[in-house]
Amino acid sequence: MSDTPIWIVDDIVVRPGQGPAFIQAYREHYAPAAEARGMRLLHSRVEPAMWLDDDSNRLLLIWGVSDVGAVWASKHVARMSPDVDHFWDEIAASLIASRSRAIMAEADQLEVLANV
Repeated sequence: MSDTPIWIVDDIVVRPGQGPAFIQAYREHYAPAAEARGMRLLHSRVEPAMWLDDDSNRLLLIWGVSDVGAVWASKHVARMSPDVDHFWDEIAASLIASRSRAIMAEADQLEVLANV
């Protein structure tokens, strides 16, 4: 990673009891292509710290990319790949209640990034 890495955070709420199935599907069907696009999965956080059978878990899947250019390159390739849509629309749709994605940088690095 560079001195100004960017983090891509997938914030997923799974349907009750679906946490293990979702993380397995994410790792098998989504992660390999994301890694091929230059993303590196750094953390897979689960809240609460146990799989729930009768309630939803929240997952924060935190990816790192080297810089702003790598974010745009990854997004461009993902938009052109039917596998990404297939994963979210077909594989994950029955497992998740909601999802969002955030692209973040270190606050102290924003000025540097603005000048890239």
